[in-house]
Amino acid sequence: MKELLIIVEVAGLLFMLFVGALTWGVLRKAKRIKHLAFVLFIAFLGSVAWAGFRLATKSYHKLAALGEPRTGDEIYRALFGQQKAACVQVINYQDQVIPKIDYAIWLQFKTCPQELARITKLHRFRVQKQATAGWTVAGPAADKNWFKPEILGDSVLVFLYKRDNYGSGQTLYASADSTRVFCVDFAE
Repeated sequence: MKELLIIVEVAGLLFMLFVGALTWGVLRKAKRIKHLAFVLFIAFLGSVAWAGFRLATKSYHKLAALGEPRTGDEIYRALFGQQKAACVQVINYQDQVIPKIDYAIWLQFKTCPQELARITKLHRFRVQKQATAGWTVAGPAADKNWFKPEILGDSVLVFLYKRDNYGSGQTLYASADSTRVFCVDFAE
């Protein structure tokens, strides 16, 4: 962005020099000064073209980056911030590609009790221990094979946080030893 501002400032300066040289050349009826004004105008057009090219290039790269899917680690950081303990390993995930249509982010990760304690302090979670016998938890629409909190054991810790009355919030299913977690982050 700084480069683009510099190019625009140079273009403005060249245009002012062009107008000044052209005015001076017309008033003095000096052919050389008119030629100098023409050269300054060509330089001005070149700098405007270069600024347009740089703007288009930067815009293209930013738009292309928006189209790239996030990694599991990027999703984890977006949901929970930077991890304090180096014990997190994202196993599976499905991102919310189109907000409001893809209603949730699904995440499965390994962690340590200290990191889970940090995560659960981010919001006012309600905690309860639940048996997993007979569970049928709906998983992500694209891949229902991996989102199975019941594999965490006979009973799991369920952390529930609601952002509003419209259903948005987070649900964490953690193993009893707090080392494996399934997360569902519902859209706002």
